Amino acid sequence: MSDNYLNSDKHKKEHSHWDRRGFLKVLGIAGAGSISLANSHLSVINSNFISNALGNSISDRVLVMVRLKGGNDGLNTIIPVYDYDNYISKRPSIHIPKNELIKLNDDFSIPSHMNSINPFWNDGKMKIIHGVGYENQNLSHFTSSDIWATGTRNKSEMSTGWLGRYYDEKYFDYTTNPPDKPVAIQIGSNSNMIFRGDQRSYAFAVANERRLEKVAERGEFFSTENLPDCTHGDQVEFLRRVSNTTYDYAEVISEAFNKSNDFENYTDSNLDKQLRLVSRLIKGGLGSKIYMVTLGGFDTHGNQPLTHQALLTQLSDSIKVFYDDLNYDGFDSKVLTMTFSEFGRRVNENGSEGTDHGSSAPIMLFGPALRGSGFVGDHPSLTNLDRRGNMQYSIDFRSIYQTILSEWLCGDSNYINKAMLGEEYGVLGLGFSCNDKDIIDYDSLLNYHYPIYLNYNKRVDLNLRLKQDHNISINVFDILGRHVSTIFNGNLSRGEHNFMLSENQFKKLSSGQYFYSIKISGGKTLSKSFVVK
Repeated sequence: MSDNYLNSDKHKKEHSHWDRRGFLKVLGIAGAGSISLANSHLSVINSNFISNALGNSISDRVLVMVRLKGGNDGLNTIIPVYDYDNYISKRPSIHIPKNELIKLNDDFSIPSHMNSINPFWNDGKMKIIHGVGYENQNLSHFTSSDIWATGTRNKSEMSTGWLGRYYDEKYFDYTTNPPDKPVAIQIGSNSNMIFRGDQRSYAFAVANERRLEKVAERGEFFSTENLPDCTHGDQVEFLRRVSNTTYDYAEVISEAFNKSNDFENYTDSNLDKQLRLVSRLIKGGLGSKIYMVTLGGFDTHGNQPLTHQALLTQLSDSIKVFYDDLNYDGFDSKVLTMTFSEFGRRVNENGSEGTDHGSSAPIMLFGPALRGSGFVGDHPSLTNLDRRGNMQYSIDFRSIYQTILSEWLCGDSNYINKAMLGEEYGVLGLGFSCNDKDIIDYDSLLNYHYPIYLNYNKRVDLNLRLKQDHNISINVFDILGRHVSTIFNGNLSRGEHNFMLSENQFKKLSSGQYFYSIKISGGKTLSKSFVVK
């Protein structure tokens, strides 16, 4: 349906009725600044009445990915005490002594400097997936990162990421009908390949948390206030306004940020700063489903003990305060946090009290949604190594992606199939399910909606399609945000439906610009503009 509609005369007509300049003129904001969005320029509308008319809502489930950049040493993160003698023999200088271990069960422990996450384990809010990796591990930081991001080793298919492909399917009409919130927020690098689709990246990406904080606080990165009243000041203002246009969704990010409050227990650590921002956006109702933060420094070829200890301490402390923050406002059950790294480290230490690039490593997950702590998969053998001296992987990392997409984000099977490049990977039992509390994926409940112009614009209808029976309301607002009419309010069956927009109780709307608003019960509000002639 989507391709046919996008290429149809109906779709072309819809966009021929009003161009960008005409639309802004009608709204009375022709001088407004613009932001870059989906390779085109759309105006940021700062208007309470429009915001109220179009509405917004909080997404139900959120995934926070914590990237441990550099290759985290899994053996000094989750210590195999069941094979402690072999562990010591291969790491005589850098092993974690027994008196510095916190017991998880009879077989595994964590180092005492990770004590901040021990309550997660005790409270049933932590799972550890053993031996995550892929066949014939590539030991290059860059290539392995690309493999993790794209979900493939096939170079011809490495131009898009697994989440990028997923959202390519979910938002097939992104260019003409972009979502009203950022799909993903990324801090720590510019546009990770994970989010890269066929023609765009789906992440609002900033190099560091300070850039995002400036956008969140002001709705723009560069301030355009209090500049000199002279030619130079005018030029600086112009350049800053142009620079601000590079930040998609700046206004909605700022709105969410300012709706929430800081939690007092965060520190000045790099990861704390990132997760503090993530928390405020979640609590403020931004509605983005995916967040990615980065903690670097895990490439520990030398002097590993102190460096790795400091990093794991920061990771553990940050995870704890992040969930304390979310729990205080009742959001913790909606947030799943997952650590990942491009590879693990070698079993044997090197000659510099460090470890070299290795293969498989554990992934840690946190959150009440896990419904019980435990281990998934088998820990790799410390003696049955590959030809490079690395542990054999036991769980393909793409199984985790498959599980997240199908059981946490509750994605459409067709979207997931495209994301996984047509391959089927096993779904892991991580404690959560899309059957929990009758979860509905509100973002994809409505397959499509668009106005239809009939009889040379003398009549405008609304065409929409639901994936399942659901309660919705359809309302019309004028250009001033005033409610004009209620088109429908009640339960609508699965399938395609058509409603008349331009007439209300047999009275035709006056000529002009209007908005229709589709409110999904329990979900978000979807809207588009239409013109009556």
